[in-house]
Amino acid sequence: MPNDKVECKELNLWYGNTHALIDINMKIKENRVTAIIGPSGCGKSSFI
Repeated sequence: MPNDKVECKELNLWYGNTHALIDINMKIKENRVTAIIGPSGCGKSSFI
């Protein structure tokens, strides 16, 4: 079983008064290819 290499728990990101990312939880395993996908403006780049 691969080990976790990246983990975020309850990640929140604010731009001024705008709550852009709300309580994001994610684990990325070792030796895995992971894609962050979604429509334009949904917060992919902000998350990374």
